[in-house]
Amino acid sequence: MKNIIVNKTGIAEELFWGYVGLIFFMLGATIETSWFSSYLTTIGFQVKVVSLLFSFYGIFVAFFSWITSFLVNRFSIKKVMIVSLLLALFSTGILLFGLTTKQVWLIFLGYMLRGTVYPLFAYSFLVAVTIQTPAKKLGRGTSWFWLCFNLGMTIIGPVFATRLLKLFDPFFVFIAGAGLILIGGVITVARCEIRRTKDTPATVWTEMKEGIQILFQFPRLSIGLLVKGINNIGQFGFVIMMPIFLLQHQFTLVQWTSAWAICYVVNSFAGIFFGSLGDKYGWRKIVTLFSGTITGLSCLLLIIVINYFPGNFILLLLAFIVFAIGIAAFTPLSALIPSMVPDNKVAAVSVLNLGSGLSNFFGPILVTLLFQQYGGNFTLIVFAVLYFAGSLLSTQLKTPADETSKEIESV
Repeated sequence: MKNIIVNKTGIAEELFWGYVGLIFFMLGATIETSWFSSYLTTIGFQVKVVSLLFSFYGIFVAFFSWITSFLVNRFSIKKVMIVSLLLALFSTGILLFGLTTKQVWLIFLGYMLRGTVYPLFAYSFLVAVTIQTPAKKLGRGTSWFWLCFNLGMTIIGPVFATRLLKLFDPFFVFIAGAGLILIGGVITVARCEIRRTKDTPATVWTEMKEGIQILFQFPRLSIGLLVKGINNIGQFGFVIMMPIFLLQHQFTLVQWTSAWAICYVVNSFAGIFFGSLGDKYGWRKIVTLFSGTITGLSCLLLIIVINYFPGNFILLLLAFIVFAIGIAAFTPLSALIPSMVPDNKVAAVSVLNLGSGLSNFFGPILVTLLFQQYGGNFTLIVFAVLYFAGSLLSTQLKTPADETSKEIESV
């Protein structure tokens, strides 16, 4: 069965169990994302405090997404994964104690530390996928990474958490999440054959400086960073904004979590489709034509549905599905950005990971700055403009092969 799946998907055989473990890990590490903002407001926290909490969480996600590649260079992929497991348990304990005592500083501390957990684990595994998957299959290999990533975070997670919340209190949900983190971590660390990236005596600080310098050596990587940063602003902004905004327009929390989960089922299969399409026709072409254009349109559709068809689940779901398809069209970035610097893929992956983390910061901070003061409609318009800009910027993301082709055509 394993060999059939490997042959059909194009993923590296030695990493098969890592994909499985990633699903469990992400389910546990992000089990609260679809309901935590709503829960905090119901127990008395102001929207601006909740948005600020998620913004600080996003800062930690962004920073540790960036340095993960440097840490695995220095200490190995599996060691970084083990550290993420320990941090998951530690941060969960602090967060639960903070919620029990309603001490805001402990809640902030626990949730910020929780922001270190999934970047260290998931993006360590993404490094392994990037260096151990053949180049001709890299689009598919990375698309399956994002499928497993989203299965845990945005497909199974919201529905599973909603069901648990009907039976147990939020504290049990966090404890169940910690258990799932351990299951996923043990599967990946124990069953995966992961190679070291390279033996390096360099310190993490030295690696970080090289990670900054590469942005100046290859300016197009900076553009790639911006495009990847725009990629998931909706995903991480919506989980804060929508549970509040939709409830103001006759939608229910169950409708929100159901629509969110279903749209990411579509997203995952669309991601595989766009990954394969990118391998065949060119990664940059797919991102430019379909990513920000479709996603920006979906933000405008959401404004229409929420305001003019309040409580209409079918139309809400269709608008979110359009959003999910647009997000999926960003998938080839995971193959494109490392291929822009083929001689230093690990450093390029650090740029990719930083962009992913920045989405986790930009989405909540935009909600913090815009949602309470200007409302959900204005916030969605800003998201739409940024997504359209992302498609325009992606036209500049060229690999050495693209440059060579252009020189040949000009001769």
